[in-house]
Amino acid sequence: MQASALQSISRCYRLGLRRPAREFPARGFQSARPRRWSGASAAADGGTAVEDIPATKGGKGGKRDLQEAYREVREILTDPSRLVRAVASGKAKGADPEWRRLEMRPVALKGGVKLQVVKYDQRQAFTSNHAYAGAATAGPRGRRGRRATGADPSRTAKAPPDADEAVDDALRCGFGNWRVETAAEVLSLRVTKSGEAVVSRSRSLLANAKKGGERGGVTNQPLAHDRQKSRLLSPSDPFLVHVGVSTKDGAAIKANRRDKYKQVEEFLRLVDAAVDAARTGGHMSRGTSARPTRLVDLGCGNAYLTFGAYALLNRTRGQPLEVVGVDVKRQARETNRRVASALGWDRDCVFVEGTIAGADLAFPTPREGDQSPPGGDQSPPGKSTSEPDVDIVLALHACDTATDEALVRAVRWNAPLTLVAPCCHHDLQTRVRDASGTRSHAPSLAPTLRHGILRERLGDVLTDAFRAHVMRLLGHRVDVVEWIGGEHTPRNTMIRAVRTNARAAPELWREYDEMRELWGVTPWLAEALEPELASAREEAMRDPVPVAADGEVER
Repeated sequence: MQASALQSISRCYRLGLRRPAREFPARGFQSARPRRWSGASAAADGGTAVEDIPATKGGKGGKRDLQEAYREVREILTDPSRLVRAVASGKAKGADPEWRRLEMRPVALKGGVKLQVVKYDQRQAFTSNHAYAGAATAGPRGRRGRRATGADPSRTAKAPPDADEAVDDALRCGFGNWRVETAAEVLSLRVTKSGEAVVSRSRSLLANAKKGGERGGVTNQPLAHDRQKSRLLSPSDPFLVHVGVSTKDGAAIKANRRDKYKQVEEFLRLVDAAVDAARTGGHMSRGTSARPTRLVDLGCGNAYLTFGAYALLNRTRGQPLEVVGVDVKRQARETNRRVASALGWDRDCVFVEGTIAGADLAFPTPREGDQSPPGGDQSPPGKSTSEPDVDIVLALHACDTATDEALVRAVRWNAPLTLVAPCCHHDLQTRVRDASGTRSHAPSLAPTLRHGILRERLGDVLTDAFRAHVMRLLGHRVDVVEWIGGEHTPRNTMIRAVRTNARAAPELWREYDEMRELWGVTPWLAEALEPELASAREEAMRDPVPVAADGEVER
């Protein structure tokens, strides 16, 4: 048995892999001495010259000697200036490859251009990067990515094999098919049952892209390994710098603000999609300079979401937009006003001090449908008398019934789009606990109310379920989604409601009544919207509509 076969079998045993049924190729693939891809000759660097056996150019589908075909493939795989991508799959007769599939391509890394090899088994992929022979490479990295300069060689990680060795290992695996793409052509190699090679060529996709131009202009550039993340808001966005999420130079997000940045980014991603869907469905008109889109952020805090929505929809999407941020803290109002002034957005971004339920709103561009409080700007305590025309209502992490107050205002403003991410849910938890002490629930529900932590989580689910259902009864298309991973915030539920003015079917009203009867509670939101619910129920029973197959009501 040849040395290459012994090495391969030994490698299989070391890796715990099964022994190939028959080593492939039968005559053994003789690995040539590593070739300097930089173009220097072997004699120039003190190496031993290797005889270059020219590959026979067989016609399309013509049979060739397997070793000569492998040598031609190897010349391409070890040359990053030629290789675009290579894929090996299948198995030749008598061979049992260690991997189901193998891919190669040159990639540009910080340490230079390397050959990336991805090996697939039945369940996952294994990726490794290999330096080309003769290329200048950085020293091995120690822990935490630091260069292991002057370190004990016995304690440093063993360097992976170079590109030539990786290619030789791949060619010895016993794959039955190779597809090698260059900038000029695609070479396909198939191993026949008799151990010969069938090689065919076709015009490369890159060459087709340059069709009509000079062939010499087609070049291959290694792909960059590090891909830029798709972000709606770049860290260099002025508002992120001003609110302290990004560093002062806008180069990166501060480490202690990454969770907040992620929350705003993902929230705005859903805002962007929801706005497009509402406009496409004809439920919300597109803003114009004479009638800008109006957005209200209830409980805006430090206005991450308020400024983010303006930066996205106005600065990035080019949509005329006016926003109003509401927060109960005077300090937040003053800080946000200073940021808006510094950004030059103070005309379109307005901040007011007040509660979610009682704050009066005024937009820079008036509309005919706006209703102002009589006798001045002061409203009765706890309730607003101004009902402006609002298009989008946002509420991010408004505590307990403050989220319900935001939904009440959205309903009474007839807002086409409402997106809220609830926070704590204490009110309904208390009501369920009190109801369980005065009435007997079904025996099957008793275990869910026996333990405090389960009762708390159950209250969260019930509260949002009631909220979504009430909004649906009042003519909204509603869905409840997870808008961000739980590692960033445990309060990651979003209720997204688009006002369609569709009547709810009688079946939906029966579901609502059964929920109230089962748990013995009426949610705070239903009590606040009791007149609206009574009117909607009367209309639904007077002129009933069926429930559509998708759960929404047919018009």
